[in-house]
This record gives sequence, structure tokens and C-alpha cells, in this order.
Amino acid sequence: MIVGIYLAAGQSKRMGRNKLELPLGGESLGTIALKTILQTDLDYTIVITNPADKLTWIPSTLVNTTMWRSYPCLEANNGQSYSLKCGVKKAKELGADAAMVFLADQPFISREIVNQLISIFKSNMELDIVTASFNHIPRPPVLFAKNIFPEIMRLQGDQGARELVRGKENGKRKIIECTDRLQFLDIDQVNDYLSIRNLVNKNKSGRGTN
Repeated sequence: MIVGIYLAAGQSKRMGRNKLELPLGGESLGTIALKTILQTDLDYTIVITNPADKLTWIPSTLVNTTMWRSYPCLEANNGQSYSLKCGVKKAKELGADAAMVFLADQPFISREIVNQLISIFKSNMELDIVTASFNHIPRPPVLFAKNIFPEIMRLQGDQGARELVRGKENGKRKIIECTDRLQFLDIDQVNDYLSIRNLVNKNKSGRGTN
């Protein structure tokens, strides 16, 4: 079993409000990548949320599915590593062979790259890590085999899994270089959101005139 861990527990401090609720292309920001993930070859998806989040950004069409479940992380405000560890703990309880980590504020990840990472791992389950990369820098989504789970559980504070990815020997790590910058855009600040919203609106307008 390969599960997704969708990290949606951030405090959005730089945005000043819950950024997952922001409208983008007719949907909420937090919904876009989640909908994509649910259409991939992942067996199940764990959505890690902040206890204060009422999850109003998740549409009713997604609530009525058995392919995912949300779990509030009580220590989410202590740093991203705590959200990641909450997800890994649930993945272990499900008996997962691997978990793929996603960021909820990275809306344009594609089904193709997710399925490619899954396929690579299934063809060589000796791998510890399979990750996407842009400009030769590993970026989410990142797939971690279950034998890496103990290392993730030792992370502290705002430590993400980046150091684990960089520290693995090449024989145990597979990096897929991608050329589509859009897939790896994340939204941290108001200017990020405005730029991406304008891009989405421009693309929609262009399609409408064809």
C-alpha cells in the first residue's frame, strides 16, 4: 500500500488568513491538489490539518469519499515536522509500504508525476526515496519507503524531509528531474497568490476565446 500525506496544517502566518480557503480558478486553493491526488494511483490519502481549521475549503463532493480522511495534528503549531510525523504515524497504522508527501499550498502538481514516482517505486522497492526535482533541487512530492519512517519520526521543529532526501546515497534514492516550473509553485505570501491567480485567470480567458 502506498498512501499520500497531504500537509494542510500550516498557520498561514505570512498570508494573514487561512490560505487554503483562497479562491483559485473557481475552487479553493487547498482543494486543487487534493482533487488531483485522489485521481492518482495512490491507495489512500491522509490529510493532516490544524485543529483550528474548520475545513470549509473542502467541498462536499470530496467529503463523501472513502479514499481519504483528515486528521488534526495537535502539535502542528510547533513546526512542519510535527505535521509530517502525524502523517507518518497514520501511514504506519495503515500498514503502508511507502508514503508520498504533498504540500497543500502547491496546487499544480500533476497526476502524471505522482503516478511516475509510484511506478518507479513499485518497480524497485529497494529504493528508500523517490522524489521530483526542479532545477536539480528535490521538491515535493516525495515518496518515502517505510524503512525511512523512523528517521522522519526523529525530525524536530520546522525540519522538513529535505535533509533526509539530500543525505541518502544515490543507490537508495531516485530523483526525477521535471521541467514544468508551474508544478512546483507554492503560495506563501499575498504576492504569490496574486501572481498565480492572475496566471490562472489569464489561462481560463485564453481557453474561452478559442
